[in-house]
Amino acid sequence: MLRNFIKNISIYGILPIVGKFLNFLLVPIYAKCFTPEQYGVIDLFDALVFFLLIVASLEIPTSMGRFFYDEESMEHKRKIVNTSLILTLFFVVLTISVTLFFKWTVLDEFLAGRGYENMLNVAMVWLFTLTINTFLSFIPRYDNRPKTYVTVGIISIATKLIFSILFVVVLKVGLMGVLYGYICGNVASILLYLWVSRHYFRAVFSWKYARRMLGYALPLLVGSILVEIWKPWLRHLIRQYYPMAVVGLYGFAIRLTSVNMIVHGAFKTAWKPLLFEKKGEFIHGDAMKRISGLVAMASILMGCLIACFAKEATIFIGSREYLDSVQLTGLLAVSGIIQMLCELRGFGPYIADRTYVVALANIVSIILATTFLITVKDSLGLFGIGYACIIYDTTSYLILVLYTKIRYKITLHNLWEIPLFALLCVCIWISASAMQLRYRIAASAVSCLYVLYLFFRYYYKVNIKLRSSD
Repeated sequence: MLRNFIKNISIYGILPIVGKFLNFLLVPIYAKCFTPEQYGVIDLFDALVFFLLIVASLEIPTSMGRFFYDEESMEHKRKIVNTSLILTLFFVVLTISVTLFFKWTVLDEFLAGRGYENMLNVAMVWLFTLTINTFLSFIPRYDNRPKTYVTVGIISIATKLIFSILFVVVLKVGLMGVLYGYICGNVASILLYLWVSRHYFRAVFSWKYARRMLGYALPLLVGSILVEIWKPWLRHLIRQYYPMAVVGLYGFAIRLTSVNMIVHGAFKTAWKPLLFEKKGEFIHGDAMKRISGLVAMASILMGCLIACFAKEATIFIGSREYLDSVQLTGLLAVSGIIQMLCELRGFGPYIADRTYVVALANIVSIILATTFLITVKDSLGLFGIGYACIIYDTTSYLILVLYTKIRYKITLHNLWEIPLFALLCVCIWISASAMQLRYRIAASAVSCLYVLYLFFRYYYKVNIKLRSSD
């Protein structure tokens, strides 16, 4: 099982790793060109558009996959693809129309004010291209063409990177140039996906399949919205109770910790194909315990390094204007690690077809985290935002992991994770206390040595024994 998991990382993890790395290259560009306040504006638009993407896509790509394989004939597959595309076009236009109808409320409550009306209009163009691009990207995946999917994805991300640099750095278009770069990347990807999947596109539409797909997608949509709503909601809270610069500091810190999310993306993409295919092995035996332990080991070590060198990374990648974000970086790294482990260990509701448990977990998490942030916003300052993120992810983790453990009676945790998490807390404390570099180097060195010991003790030697016994 562990070998299959690592093999899947090498196959399915390429695009998340390369994509997140190329996206990370935009962080220093934006940080050097924009103030924290301007960076906050970018972050608000990012959060809004990616949340609206969930609404606009209406889980149509997922429902398309549900019915794509029901028949082998090309006629059937063309009906599914084209019906799904027309539904996607309808709902993205509907989402954009509703958003623009309430644009003043959106600008006042969720963005940076009415002075950004033109930017909102351009953001809706970005939402349209992003939704269509996301839909089309599923076709080669369902058509079993992973190389095509990865190649087009990388070209799209590289195009976005190049045009973002062109508009922001060379042409100096300002904040609008960020959106122009995103749109160019999506348009390039759309054209390529249309070309490689051109044999599917015909002027056909099936009301029968449309009804079936909507019936399948709508219940999934509710759960997806509840899962994703925390991101724009948290930014709304920050926007309400803190200066706009704090939104920028939060956005910068999130992107700095996205280095760990590169690991997260690779593991997540490798994990999903195994979840249903090998669920029997996860429920019985210690496969899940070993896999999630390996993920914990890698991600916690990365979190220790991020926390220890957050100050130097902030100055190198951004500027001294962003140094206050160091207070958030380590805490957000912890939040991301908990989120990652929750996806691995809280799989019970998914394989038991009890996804409403996931929705309930997110509702409880949002209520607790929101209450906490509102209560401590004046006393804890930036630290309050980081702790609120940890409370949100920890609450969700406890609910989903406890459900999984109770329902399937399996062990998910390793005892050696306790001192590893303790080391991470020490690294965060050293970083937040602004201790000298030599102390942070020492803490990171101890973390690396301990992880090496754990790897050789619990994984490397065991795998050698397994290979020799084969």
